[in-house]
Amino acid sequence: MPHASQEDVDAAGDTVLKRIREMRFQAEPAPAPAKAVTDGDWLHDFHVGLLMAVSELQGYGDAVRITLKMEDILEEKVVWGTAVFLNLLLMERMGLVSSSPDPEKPEEMDRRCFAITQAGRETLAKALAFRQEAEVRARRPRFA
Repeated sequence: MPHASQEDVDAAGDTVLKRIREMRFQAEPAPAPAKAVTDGDWLHDFHVGLLMAVSELQGYGDAVRITLKMEDILEEKVVWGTAVFLNLLLMERMGLVSSSPDPEKPEEMDRRCFAITQAGRETLAKALAFRQEAEVRARRPRFA
């Protein structure tokens, strides 16, 4: 029996892979271009408090310390720790924070320490400026 050349095998593999992708993703729309993450007007008070807590802890904050710092910043008795941790992971994927594992237990995600990135600082600054502008607009007389 004759053997196919490596080039023929690779070409056939590419054809099959292309067909599988077409079948798998045919109903899904094309991905939208990523939004600039330094736009701070989308942040809620929770997100602002989270970035402020990470910033204040200067890279020494794990999820528990960040949660406690957020309680101080937001003046809330209880901040849900799971929400803090999940938002930290999302913000890390967005490039707003970075994390480093615990040297003793690197596989444990909840022991990671988080630090704010430059994009996170810019986003936080824009979010705070946006809130300040909104506060000024709210105090301005409507009919002057």
